[in-house]
Amino acid sequence: MTLSKHRDPCELQLIECAQAGDGDAFGGLVCKYQPRVSNHIQRRVQNPEVAKDLSQETWLRAFRSIKSFRCDAAFSSWLYRIAENVCIDYFRKQKHRDTQPLHLIDEHRLTETDSCPSQDLLRKELRLHLKNALDCLSTPRKQVFVLYYLHELPIKAIAGRLNRSEGTIKTHLRNARRQLQEVLMPYLNNEDPSRT
Repeated sequence: MTLSKHRDPCELQLIECAQAGDGDAFGGLVCKYQPRVSNHIQRRVQNPEVAKDLSQETWLRAFRSIKSFRCDAAFSSWLYRIAENVCIDYFRKQKHRDTQPLHLIDEHRLTETDSCPSQDLLRKELRLHLKNALDCLSTPRKQVFVLYYLHELPIKAIAGRLNRSEGTIKTHLRNARRQLQEVLMPYLNNEDPSRT
């Protein structure tokens, strides 16, 4: 309680109201700390668009766990710890995805960024192309691709779920990648399929 006496009483009130479910109060905390959170994340990831996404994720996590915040600690320290965990999770996922082939059409990459309207339009267009390409796959190939890339299940788990051998799953995945690359290559190369 001694720490609380030295802190901004308005901030304490915002925190208490946010913990009680007041969205406007939480918005007040966002307004106060957003620039600092964004700068902290920007220094970590060195990419403005990614920093924007991770900042949003930080606030989402903070909103979900605000009730667990103890007012005898600094709210900024608690918030920075969440931001740091979000960055760590991001780098861990990037490391994993960078080892995956077919990253150009990884659905997560298509939905996790929020940039300018033109890029948003391109993402929607690419999602549509991806959806159409997935519909071209046989059922086993589509199941394996979705479970591996979208649900991020390991080969062994997919094999268990589909009651198939790991070798069969790897074959379906390899064939799905090859087929999707063939279908999507004209689009990824900025070619108009209607002209061919």
